[in-house]
Amino acid sequence: MRTTPGPRTGPRTLRHSYGTASVQAGELYLPPGGGPHPVVVLVHGGFWAAIFDRTQTAPLAEHLAGQGYAVWNIGYRGVGEPGGGWPGTLLDTAAAVDALADLAPYGLDLERVVAVGHSAGGHLACWSAARGRLPAGAVGAGPRVRVRAAVSVAGVVDLRAGHTHRVGAVLADRTAAPPPDAPVPGRRHLAREVLPLMRVGAVAALLGGGPEEVPGRYGAADPAELLPSGATQLLVHGTADAFVPVGVSRGYARAARAAGDRVELVELPGGGHFDVLDPAGTAWRTVVERLPGLAAD
Repeated sequence: MRTTPGPRTGPRTLRHSYGTASVQAGELYLPPGGGPHPVVVLVHGGFWAAIFDRTQTAPLAEHLAGQGYAVWNIGYRGVGEPGGGWPGTLLDTAAAVDALADLAPYGLDLERVVAVGHSAGGHLACWSAARGRLPAGAVGAGPRVRVRAAVSVAGVVDLRAGHTHRVGAVLADRTAAPPPDAPVPGRRHLAREVLPLMRVGAVAALLGGGPEEVPGRYGAADPAELLPSGATQLLVHGTADAFVPVGVSRGYARAARAAGDRVELVELPGGGHFDVLDPAGTAWRTVVERLPGLAAD
């Protein structure tokens, strides 16, 4: 494990590795002052595919650091690279969150940790908050750091529903033009290996099959099967999302409330899948306005 200072411009940043692969690392953005600061774990999306990385959430991290949060913008191994998929993607997310225990001397308040994720990152954020529900020996069990609250924006928070909708299969369609507001893949050199794997849908690519084929993996990886998580949750979803239907968040919110969790679902009329990646947009503002309460719960 190693920690190195980041660029001198903008918020103070530190790069910290929690593993040996290049993506098993993150940047810690620190606000002014000595702290202790509330912490936001920022988890990028991209249907868990290895072509996407944490550069897409860097502008959000800078914005949150300017609002007084310490932000841990994490990477993880994705589908299509060695160690990615099941169980590596989940193990990496767990290890990245737990690495906050090593970063605490930088003025972090580990009693106020909120995980925020977009798309696939929304799944990983809610799963991180539910790790305390996992039995001993399960992938991600025994968290060192408790995630107090989770925020999913356009997230695949119900993996069975995501598999039914075959979310992410569009990545394998070479005839489909990318949406104009979609992030540019940070690791395009992996496209040849990664994109064909998405033909079965991103959830099956992540877990190695559907729920009938690998039910135990769904039981360990699906936030909808780990309810109640015990964490406060915020779901933000655009009603015009063409990549992850808003019904995924609606169904999860109903199930989480029925299980006893505190959940708020904010539907953005006409909102699309990538709106949250704009720090000046309505979707992101919805998250930022609610963060103080989430960190205090």
